[in-house]
Amino acid sequence: MDDSVERPKPLRFKEPVVDVAFNPKTSLVASSLITGHVFVHRYAVEGNERLLRQRTHRKSCRSVCFSGDGSLLYSASKDKSWAAVDVESGEETMRVNGAHDKPLNLIHYVNEQIMATGDEAGSVKLWDVRKSKPAFVYSEHVDYISDMVFNEAKRHLLTTSGDGCLSVYDVRKAKPFQVSANQDDELLSIALMRNGSKVVVGETAGVLGIFSYGQFGDVSDRFPGHPQSIDTICKLTEDLCVTGSSDGLLRIVQLFPHRLVGVAGDHQALPVEKIVLSHDQEWLASCSHDHSVHFWDIGYIFHDGSDASNDDELDANDVAGSNGDGFNVQEMAIRISKEIGEGNATDPEEEEEGDDDADIDIDIDIDGYSDVSELKRRDGGSLVEASAAAIVSAGGSSDSDNGSEVDIDGDDGDSEAEEARKDEDEESKDIVDIQATTTSVVIKPSAPSAEDKDAAHNESDGWGSSDDDADSDAAGAAKPKKRKLSKREKQKAKRKARMAVAAPLESVRGNPSKSKKTKSFFSGL
Repeated sequence: MDDSVERPKPLRFKEPVVDVAFNPKTSLVASSLITGHVFVHRYAVEGNERLLRQRTHRKSCRSVCFSGDGSLLYSASKDKSWAAVDVESGEETMRVNGAHDKPLNLIHYVNEQIMATGDEAGSVKLWDVRKSKPAFVYSEHVDYISDMVFNEAKRHLLTTSGDGCLSVYDVRKAKPFQVSANQDDELLSIALMRNGSKVVVGETAGVLGIFSYGQFGDVSDRFPGHPQSIDTICKLTEDLCVTGSSDGLLRIVQLFPHRLVGVAGDHQALPVEKIVLSHDQEWLASCSHDHSVHFWDIGYIFHDGSDASNDDELDANDVAGSNGDGFNVQEMAIRISKEIGEGNATDPEEEEEGDDDADIDIDIDIDGYSDVSELKRRDGGSLVEASAAAIVSAGGSSDSDNGSEVDIDGDDGDSEAEEARKDEDEESKDIVDIQATTTSVVIKPSAPSAEDKDAAHNESDGWGSSDDDADSDAAGAAKPKKRKLSKREKQKAKRKARMAVAAPLESVRGNPSKSKKTKSFFSGL
């Protein structure tokens, strides 16, 4: 979404806009209002022109669509009627009063001979426009019809309903082709993707359910991530679609693999009722509760060849945090994460205390909307375990049975080990640096004091047995005179000190009977 790109100005109305539709042949857009009025405008960057204003219905006009050649405009209303109007002359060419027993919710163009309508009670009717009579009536649903799409290749009409089911009707037969299992959530929108092999439905919980065509018993895949309900879906390409959610955002979503590509528009937290694509694939039009129809630039996806399925440039832009049109995808991902309730990217208290974890620089995982707090929970423990295990395996561990100790350099270093233990006791503020190789997480807890070690000695053999204590006292009595250590000896002593602190890690985790004081120290690792 780039505000610097010139686009048609929004269409402003005095009453809420319920539905919007693009003409499939020319630059015309139709809008239906809650008052029963129908408007047709010619849109352009230079300015918009109103061509038709007509009150077609006595009550709210809930749905509009154009015919295949764009010459007729169909509308359905809460007053249980649907009508057809000539776009050029404004004359009403057809009207069916009392079309359903319940108020109509939707009208959909199937072909030049068939129109489909759905009502609040879940009834679906196929109309022969030549006779103005219903050809077939389907009553599989028990709640309102929310959306429809027609698969021309198979001549199937697919409908979603508030009862949580997806129905497939062969327009040549009186019985339904197949009805899905209840999805335990309202199905609000539908789109055909991947050359008709996948059917995508939007749910109230913010999940995209994906059916494999022909296997409508249950979804084959699910893509969560929207913080609120997915009220409308507009297909862009075979792998890209735009979703309209109750939080006001128009999200560009890629399927297979599933990820959020960017945001095409924003209605400022007002629910998005409908999204449609223009005939020249230059603009998206959407309506919300702000009494307006907004236009959004989408031509860069088609004309720049930025189909997310095979465009390296789009992938590079995602890594850089931009969708290629001036929109910061990372910032939007953090905003979406906050809406879902995952928390902020950084903790202010950690920043005030100067914790190194607060300075983590991480590439946001757009697919899972991950933030830094999630990374800490996911990777923090495993990184510590891996690093500590590496230190123990590289340096060896203490033998609690015979008091023997492994020299990490393979030399005789008894006197050096004694010097290292003394340095460890004197310098109680030594720290253990465990550097994470992937996320630059630095964890620096304080080393245990001598009192901590004594408590651990008394309660278990995680630090060593009583034989080790006796050997240590004897070695201390026979300790040679202190001398200045060489550079190599200092390095050895430092490695042994780290080994002495890290070696008990495995025993503490494997022995739940450790004292709370000892466990509290290592829980920070």
